[in-house]
Amino acid sequence: MRVYWNLRYAGKRVGQYTIDRLLGEGKYGLCFLAKSGNGNQVVIKKYKKSLRKDNLPDRINKAVILSKLEDERIPEFLGVINVSGFYGFVLAYKRGSTVKDLLFTHRHIFSWEEFYHIGTQLIDIIKYLHDNGVVHRDIRIPNVVIDQGKLSLIDFGLARWADKEASYDLDFSYLGDFFLYLLYSNYERQNKRKPWLKELPWYDELSLTQEQIMFLKRLFGMEARYDNISDIETDFIKFFNINKRF
Repeated sequence: MRVYWNLRYAGKRVGQYTIDRLLGEGKYGLCFLAKSGNGNQVVIKKYKKSLRKDNLPDRINKAVILSKLEDERIPEFLGVINVSGFYGFVLAYKRGSTVKDLLFTHRHIFSWEEFYHIGTQLIDIIKYLHDNGVVHRDIRIPNVVIDQGKLSLIDFGLARWADKEASYDLDFSYLGDFFLYLLYSNYERQNKRKPWLKELPWYDELSLTQEQIMFLKRLFGMEARYDNISDIETDFIKFFNINKRF
């Protein structure tokens, strides 16, 4: 489908923007890299037609959320395109590589120092969101971009204002899962030549201290869940500082 969408939209002008290429396709629509009239690169998230009428309040809510966030680590909301059946949001483009690409395309192994510095930056971004009443709800490896050691968090398609149905702790489980991807990049399976042996759960398989295991279990809700991101930040710095190796 990527070839089809590129053939259909590459070079097409929508509003003041010219589409360059497809970045990705998701449940709600298409994501394009484009250029503005002055040559600046932007991201255009085009919504599927079937979602436009039914999800109008939801789309308005996302636009309001993005427009309220002002942080260089989060894509700036630049506006809305609604021309000739093409409806989408325009966002600033964040340069760099996603953690997903680093892991699975480039086979990057994250060192302990990288893990710690990435963790502290990501927690700080989540802290900013929560301080502003926003729950991201999709903190995954495709949505974290690294450019020369600096992090950005993208794709706010599932973001919500915090309430009873969208509580802050939804982001904690995603954060724990994200951390496991980085930790496993540095893990060499001992029994890879014996595939018949049963794999162990992460807390028995990874070389982590009991404090580190408890930290991750609390993120997942396997133990008493953290109350807020500030407590997570404190414990992460305490338990995962660069002097505590794998």
